[in-house]
Amino acid sequence: MIFTYFTLWNDSMESGVMMRKGLLKRLSTNIFKVLIKTFLLLLSASSIASLRSLVYFMDNGSYTSQGFGFYPIQFGKTVITTFSHLFSFYDSKIVYLNKQYDVFPYIIDSYFYTMVVLFSALLITILMSFFFSYVFFFFSKYFQRAFKGLLLVLDSIPDIIIILVSQLFVIRLYQLTGFKMFQLYGIGSKVYLLPIICLSFVPIVMVIKIMIKIFEEEIEEQYVEFAFAKGLSRSNVLVKHVIRNVIKSLYSHIGLIYWYMLSSLFIIEYLFQMQGFTLLLYRSSDNSLSSIAIIMILIPFGLMKATSFKAYERRVFND
Repeated sequence: MIFTYFTLWNDSMESGVMMRKGLLKRLSTNIFKVLIKTFLLLLSASSIASLRSLVYFMDNGSYTSQGFGFYPIQFGKTVITTFSHLFSFYDSKIVYLNKQYDVFPYIIDSYFYTMVVLFSALLITILMSFFFSYVFFFFSKYFQRAFKGLLLVLDSIPDIIIILVSQLFVIRLYQLTGFKMFQLYGIGSKVYLLPIICLSFVPIVMVIKIMIKIFEEEIEEQYVEFAFAKGLSRSNVLVKHVIRNVIKSLYSHIGLIYWYMLSSLFIIEYLFQMQGFTLLLYRSSDNSLSSIAIIMILIPFGLMKATSFKAYERRVFND
């Protein structure tokens, strides 16, 4: 009996040791993967921020247009220097409107300011696109063709034209009536509403076109015809069946929408004189600070993609 208890105790101890070893091994493997990914992310950001040194010759730490060419050795040295300075970038300065600011807290304030504008516009884009795409299928055939033509015209208008027209409209309205509809410029204060509207206008048109195409493809599926044959109403079929599949298809376009809005955000922050985050890439001559800006821009995109992918997997698994 004692021998049996001893054997069981010895087996449990060995299994406990094996479990601890397996846990430590998995933990060390995950830590190693995180370190490798962090290193590659920092190196990639440093390389992007140092691209100017690949084609412009540096003279006493500044770029010269006369030295335009191809300098791979200089580029490699600049990447190493930028990477080594990433951990001391907080000593850098930002120059804006002939004033010098410390990186902290300026970089944090401008980052959250830009993210509020960006994700507010992204949320408005998704909600408005769903609304117009849903209402579209209750219109007549003639109105649907006219609406598609209108989308085609609006999609061809550049972002900068929309921004300038909106600014001129607000200025002209103020001159005629004395009514200030929107705050136009972020000099001395933060402006939100008009930049968010301008940032979301073109993406709304683009996403509506994508969603209408997806809706039309889903409506032609056999399960929709079967639902109509059972006597279900159009609104019931769209809400309970079609929209769920449209959301799944929209996951693959999240990255496209984000990067499109991010490219427009730089122009919007410049034209509205916003003290935003993307202009750090333009104002700062410090490559390490530009690298940090690139990384901080990539972080919400990575989180958004990971979240949408997990939600997509969960929906597919539930289905």
